[in-house]
Amino acid sequence: MQSSDYNRYLVAIKAANDAADKEALRQIQKDMIKNYGLADNDVDYLIRQFRYNI
Repeated sequence: MQSSDYNRYLVAIKAANDAADKEALRQIQKDMIKNYGLADNDVDYLIRQFRYNI
């Protein structure tokens, strides 16, 4: 994953966590998996940053 994508996802995750927006987290997760797959280490780390189980 490119660093610009990583940072974009991280900012979006933090905003969704702060807003308690589980639907936004679902969409972020879906997009990351579609673009990079579950085997990507960055995707794994970013999913672990979710404050809420989705």
